[in-house]
Amino acid sequence: MRTILVSVWDKTGLDKFLKRLERFDTIKLVATRSTTKYLEECGFSCTKVEELTQFPEILSGRVKTLHPKVLGGILSRPSAEDRTCLSEMEIPEIDLVVVNLYPFEKKLAEGLTEPQMVEHIDVGGVTLLRAAAKNFERVGVVCSPEQYDSIIENMDANGGEMTVQMRKTLAQQAFQRTSSYDRQISNYLSRQLLLEDTDTAAALPEQLDIGLTQHESLRYGENPHQAAGWYQDNTHRFPELQSFPPFEQLQGKEISANNITDVYALVRIMRELNGPAACIIKHNNPCGVALGKDVSEAFERAYAADPISAFGGIYGVTGTVDGALAKRIIEGFVEVVAAPDFDQEALEIFKKKKNLRVLKLEPVLLKPTHFGVWRLKDLQELGWIVEKDVEEPVLPEQFKLVAGKQPPQALTADLGFAWSVVKHLTSNAIFVARNGCSLGFGLGQTSRIQSMKHALAQAGSQAKGSVLASDAFFPATDNIEAAAEAGVSVIIQPGGSLKDNDVIAACEKAGITMLLTGQRCFRH
Repeated sequence: MRTILVSVWDKTGLDKFLKRLERFDTIKLVATRSTTKYLEECGFSCTKVEELTQFPEILSGRVKTLHPKVLGGILSRPSAEDRTCLSEMEIPEIDLVVVNLYPFEKKLAEGLTEPQMVEHIDVGGVTLLRAAAKNFERVGVVCSPEQYDSIIENMDANGGEMTVQMRKTLAQQAFQRTSSYDRQISNYLSRQLLLEDTDTAAALPEQLDIGLTQHESLRYGENPHQAAGWYQDNTHRFPELQSFPPFEQLQGKEISANNITDVYALVRIMRELNGPAACIIKHNNPCGVALGKDVSEAFERAYAADPISAFGGIYGVTGTVDGALAKRIIEGFVEVVAAPDFDQEALEIFKKKKNLRVLKLEPVLLKPTHFGVWRLKDLQELGWIVEKDVEEPVLPEQFKLVAGKQPPQALTADLGFAWSVVKHLTSNAIFVARNGCSLGFGLGQTSRIQSMKHALAQAGSQAKGSVLASDAFFPATDNIEAAAEAGVSVIIQPGGSLKDNDVIAACEKAGITMLLTGQRCFRH
């Protein structure tokens, strides 16, 4: 006879699994009260844990399995000494432990209060899994319904017995499960503390555990000679997401490492933009960003900003792609189209380009991100840098006027637009915009004046009357002189240079309005 301890939250397939086990031997079931009720409804005879321990469940079920008669039966070894001890204490050996944990991860997505989340922290289940996993030489441990089939297959192939190798594999999976579970709880509490403490240094956790699960193997990484895999963050930092990945690929070739990186850059910019908007990404930077009365107009404006760079790009819009827009998109070569929705005509048109990857984004991706999430940089031999990824944004009404006149009403919307885009460009970054459309990008240069020259050259004559944003302060007045020569009307920058007074004076002399944000936004 096999004695099986069962305490499960997820009862999927449990009855079928136990019935399949009965093919190999008579089974005796010991279960917690709620699991016993389920098993008896399925036709099984079952002993309640409290009948085994002669001690009732207490504290509304908080304590039920943490008892020597349970843990002793799991942890006992097949030695004469241990078996004598069990006999004297009238403790039955437990051969198989089937336990899955309170769904702490799923509850994160429900927006529960902290006290409610605490009630979904499993204590007894984790202890049972660890005990059974430690004693894998004798005891089998099952922590997920997904393991049922492989266990039966192993027993079928080995005369109704589970091999030691199988028990060791199950033990490893159980420890992996409890490790992941504890990590998610730890990170949840870290986030709660972070939200309570706005001080940047204090808000970072002293210890941060990273949990990654491979979602799929990729053909290669950035380059064909680099192996790569796509991993999911299983610490549930983003409980608002309904699935992983947070988009559905509706058609096209297998997504690549570079596609994934570029889609991330696309989403980060599009979620900053209010109203119908479009963005085109090339090599992780935008080459066209625009607003419009609808997404079709926004796309036309974004594409017109730099049609050459748009070739082979990643296209995104913040609304539904219709048939007319789909026809326009496939006139050129495009790697990926991403949007929250597509109408049926658009999908039929895209089928003409079988390699085109079409991604339907989860709408929540395009909502402003929550603040305080941390970002990690792997520096290999030099360790990791952990930093808060986003801070509360500085809004246009908070910009400080330090030179020239208050910007005219016609440029008010462009102030927020320019600042929302420049923060996502590779530093040194300069962005020129007018009427909700990108005109020029200067990015990735080792001197700010070079970025300035690139952006103004791309904007050309359209720079006259435009808004120009810089991701960091100006170290010299040569930048202001170049902007003035191009006819820029407003400059937005963080401020903080030793030459601030000289830069401000240069703006006053040139008749340029200068606004300070007080927030640098380097992106390396």
